[in-house]
Amino acid sequence: MKIVFVTYRYWPAVGGVEKYMHRLSQAMIAKGHEVDLVCAAHEGGLPECEAYEGVRIHRFPAHRSPLRCWVSLMQKRSLFKQADVIHISDTLVLEYFYRMLAWTMPNKPLFLTRHGMSYEYPVPAEQKARARRTLNLVDGIVHDGLFIEPMLGVKPDCVPDQGLFPEADDIEDVPEPPPTSATFVGRLEPDSAIDVYVDAIRVLRDVHQMPIRLDVYGDGTLRLPLERKATQQNLPITFHGWQAGAQERITDGCFAFIAGRMAIQESMARKRLVVAAYKDPLKDLYVNGEPFGPWLVSGGDAEAIAKHVAYYANHNDERRNLVDQAYAHARTLSWSKTADAYLQLWSQAPRRQERLHHNSFTAKIKFARRVRNEAKRSDTIST
Repeated sequence: MKIVFVTYRYWPAVGGVEKYMHRLSQAMIAKGHEVDLVCAAHEGGLPECEAYEGVRIHRFPAHRSPLRCWVSLMQKRSLFKQADVIHISDTLVLEYFYRMLAWTMPNKPLFLTRHGMSYEYPVPAEQKARARRTLNLVDGIVHDGLFIEPMLGVKPDCVPDQGLFPEADDIEDVPEPPPTSATFVGRLEPDSAIDVYVDAIRVLRDVHQMPIRLDVYGDGTLRLPLERKATQQNLPITFHGWQAGAQERITDGCFAFIAGRMAIQESMARKRLVVAAYKDPLKDLYVNGEPFGPWLVSGGDAEAIAKHVAYYANHNDERRNLVDQAYAHARTLSWSKTADAYLQLWSQAPRRQERLHHNSFTAKIKFARRVRNEAKRSDTIST
């Protein structure tokens, strides 16, 4: 099968969607399929075409004029025409694809994945409306998480478990250190709740008389202000910056201060208790409403996070019981299984008849014009 994935950002960009698409692509290649990935050139100097770990990458100049983007994508039209399936990541990218190219291939098998934390809370009515209007534009829809449906109010056709790489059984078993340390891995941005974790270290020291050491791996806009805060308050926190393969550092601490879905499962596979912070009901559902939810502890503020850490630092058997159950869940995860779920969806194409019924060639042209007009306020796409 010839598969074309379309996403906004990809390697060498780093992020959850980028990692998801890379591992899914590799799993498809391992099953004998051909994979091409079309993405925006998110920074200057990137080649238009190259291969990375078996995935053929084709970039278009998304940050140039719409005309140049259209010309670049039209030059790749044969790639899409030869594909057995085209799969898009995220709603705005689907709309962009329709605006630029999809209207010229009205019967081509086309699918959509909506990914994790690309939604703000409360979810704007515009995003919900966009989600509803995609229902007749594709042959099938994947949600990368159970929390997306209640937030957007639209049903997917498939919610597969995310894969895990390396798989749990292939990860070296590193003995748990004493419960006096924690590790954070992720972006230093407000949605990662890194500021909540930093405040929790202060609460642990000042309220619970527990000096927990925190190692932070990642970078972002909050790094400098949080470093200053940690210095001013004399907190035992070390900021290491972004490092390749930082997930390996999760085992340095007894507690994994993690709020991202993929990193949560990577921490569970490494036998560390996940302490997930959230700031709003969407992110509460994100960490507690997923299959891994029963085997982590979570809180909406620094006091709740500190209380959990203090309790499980002093109750070793309960902590290890949660860790063992989380590890059993992590052992069920693989990108091969995730790829199988996608292949099954593509073979069933549950929305295809409805899509063809509701969307004539003329309707697709009208829709392309509509999203073009909506995009006139900006010359780039974003997710």
